[in-house]
Amino acid sequence: MAEESSSSCSAQATKKISLKTADGHLFEVEEPVAMEFEIVKSFFDENDDASEDTVVPLPNVSAAPLSYIIEFCRAHVEFRKKRSPKQEVKAFNEEFGKSKSNDELKEMILVANYLNIKDMLDYLTETVANRIKNKSVEYVRKFFGIENDFTPEEEEAARKEYEWAFEGVDPDDGDDV
Repeated sequence: MAEESSSSCSAQATKKISLKTADGHLFEVEEPVAMEFEIVKSFFDENDDASEDTVVPLPNVSAAPLSYIIEFCRAHVEFRKKRSPKQEVKAFNEEFGKSKSNDELKEMILVANYLNIKDMLDYLTETVANRIKNKSVEYVRKFFGIENDFTPEEEEAARKEYEWAFEGVDPDDGDDV
């Protein structure tokens, strides 16, 4: 994974904040983007001696999901700055979600939760909900790595008792879990 650097469109110098992941990657992120992360904002609010040279440790975050989150937050900061139409933001979000695997989405949810990025967490959980909507129990179990602890008899009884819950289920996506 390549280390992250600025790709700011503006010619003016933007203050950078350094973030260090648990796997040792250092990300130089524009301050407005880093301030999308409530945990980073709190770090600077609570540490009076923190300076531009301070590296913010992110012990529960690995580089791969953080790079996606930075990409998403950077785009959303730009959308707000340019006052982009909602349709442009929605199109970006849809394409962003489609381009990520189920595992990448699950990792990003954990990181967005840790970094306390409410809007992104809402977006990611909605994206996952849409992926499992109308899927079979088996698909959802596989998606979340849940082992079936029902005996065949218990499962059959539950399927009979809650038959309505199994109606209209979409075909599973096969190995897309």
